[in-house]
Amino acid sequence: MKEQSGYQRWIHKFGIISSLLLFVAMTAFPVTISAVYGLWPDFKALWPGFVAVILLMAPYWPAETIGYMSVMGPGALYMSYITGNVTNLRMPATVGTINSLGVKPNTDECHTLAIIACGASIIISVVIVAIGVIIAAPLAPVLQSPVIQPAFDYVVPALFGGLVAQTVLKGKRQFLYFLAPLAICLFFCYFTAVNSAYYMLIAIAASVMIYIMDYQNGKNKNESMEKE
Repeated sequence: MKEQSGYQRWIHKFGIISSLLLFVAMTAFPVTISAVYGLWPDFKALWPGFVAVILLMAPYWPAETIGYMSVMGPGALYMSYITGNVTNLRMPATVGTINSLGVKPNTDECHTLAIIACGASIIISVVIVAIGVIIAAPLAPVLQSPVIQPAFDYVVPALFGGLVAQTVLKGKRQFLYFLAPLAICLFFCYFTAVNSAYYMLIAIAASVMIYIMDYQNGKNKNESMEKE
């Protein structure tokens, strides 16, 4: 195993310390506000959502870390996890930079350029958000105009429809993973008194069961074809 250089050790040390400090800072603000005003969230109502998010994201966390590390390196990966938007912003910016320059992956040069590309992506994101905050107030009358309000009302349905269409076009099996959990959630919504906070847990459990049955069915078919 290749021994880490002093720079790599410094990257890991700085990344871990800065991540912990930012975590404490972000957590301290709501905790302090709740303590000062005596307003605490109802954890009994929130815990199903926490569990659902953890179950949904748990497979991605180790997979992203292992898959992205060889391309982005530790420095860019720490930056990405602190600022967010890893898959849709940081990773494309990094891969695009590396591919355009023809740099060999998983090298010191690659990881150094990844830090630069990721940092540039973060700076641009912050600048765009700052510009949006500055111009939001002057443009508020225009954005809230009844004339263009229908356009904003149909943005989310249009995006959701596009995602569903892609799922349907990919094949019946992929559509089954979407339709069955949706049907189960609708059943619990209209015919039971189950709290809506549990719908995500129900959908995840249903998707896992359907995937296992579908995988086992496909495995049995392959075994029977091999025997023939």
